[in-house]
Amino acid sequence: MITRTKIVATLGPATSEIDAIDRLARAGTDVFRINFSHGDNEHRQAMLDNIRAVEADIQRPLCVMGDLCGPKIRVREITGGSVLLGEGQEIVIQKTDILGTARRISTTLEELPGQVETGQTMLLDDGKIRLEIIDVSRPDEILCRVIQGGMLAGSKGVNLPGTKLKISTITEKDRADIEWIATGDFDYVALSFVQTADDVIELRRLLDAAGCPAGIVAKIERPQAIQNIDAIVHAADAVMVARGDLGVEMDLPAVPVAQKRIARLCRRKGKPCIIATQMLESMTALPTPTRAEVSDVANAVQDLADAVMLSGETAVGRHPSAAVKMMDRIAAEMQLYHDGKHELGPIKGIEAPQTLASMARAVHAITEAQPIAAIAAFTITGSTARILSKQRPQCPIIGISPELAVVRRMCLYYGVQAMQAGLVEHTTDVLELAAKFAVDQGVAQPGDDIIVISGRPLGKTGVTNTLVVHTIG
Repeated sequence: MITRTKIVATLGPATSEIDAIDRLARAGTDVFRINFSHGDNEHRQAMLDNIRAVEADIQRPLCVMGDLCGPKIRVREITGGSVLLGEGQEIVIQKTDILGTARRISTTLEELPGQVETGQTMLLDDGKIRLEIIDVSRPDEILCRVIQGGMLAGSKGVNLPGTKLKISTITEKDRADIEWIATGDFDYVALSFVQTADDVIELRRLLDAAGCPAGIVAKIERPQAIQNIDAIVHAADAVMVARGDLGVEMDLPAVPVAQKRIARLCRRKGKPCIIATQMLESMTALPTPTRAEVSDVANAVQDLADAVMLSGETAVGRHPSAAVKMMDRIAAEMQLYHDGKHELGPIKGIEAPQTLASMARAVHAITEAQPIAAIAAFTITGSTARILSKQRPQCPIIGISPELAVVRRMCLYYGVQAMQAGLVEHTTDVLELAAKFAVDQGVAQPGDDIIVISGRPLGKTGVTNTLVVHTIG
């Protein structure tokens, strides 16, 4: 059985070598995430080259997503590596860089003083340490009181829930990384800490100026993004519900509700949705996940996420390929449940060209009325396969495109097996090509019916207008 929910795996020290990437790909990884918060361009280029080498070896397209740092605030280096902050004590956060102590630290955001107000809360290390801001009268430092203490290490994150920082979502480091990404072979660029659709539009402007066709993944990590979610989803090519910072910036019980809302909105707008953060966290150290983690992944599939993502589990974990296999097994079980219940009906209000939306609903109706082994979509931009995937048919979708970049981007689409083929001249050629791919992929055999969708004239974008139920000869 082909698992239709896609898997995103983050590369890191545990998985940067070619053998480890090969194991991840064979275990079921569809998209590889390269995190620009760590490493340098030489290391990232090596990982990218290794992915493409594995892609050529296994003869299956692999998608690569570069994840920009964004304005993530972190504590700078601490004396001895870490210090204990005791409840009730005072600590100063200063503008200029300093080797931190239990009484005075600095952060990666020099502009932080002047951006906050007395009485606001500051969280360190994913909310494990809670500070109250008690004095901002001095221009170059902030005086805080420790409300909830703990051990603070260097490089730990700083969050300011409810505070709208007057800083750009795209940092100077991001701009340099974007220029480097544009020279490489990336399929998606993930934008961290998106707050408005303008952030996505600005990234698109920068990518276009650099001649980079990569799609944009908007990472939802702040309450401000939730407030502007409709416009953000409309502007982006895909969305990631990044529950780590989101769970620190807003009340934890509200995060599952936000996840469900965003996943449903993405389906209506025809955009892929990735659910991320701590999905199989215990597998970073242990060979099996907790029952709660298994339920969490299953719930994400139930929410109709297009993809589920592994972070530390594959980047630094002891069992990276086992984590991918486990995620694949969970998604496969949920797939059998959905198919058995026949509960995923077509979506009528999807945002797409009217003819394409109507044809996608017609495809779903045909698959419900008669046995269909596969759906093949010949597409120049990938839009036809993307809209078809949102109808959640119970058979594989074969996305065929002459453009390699489009083929790789389709690896993020639920249920789509992406294939590259040259541009053909006639509809009969499309039918033969679709039948060959369906048989080669093992999803159909002679005598089976498949649905083939394409456009006339062939090779022109935005003209999906032909639907054929074809019996494989």
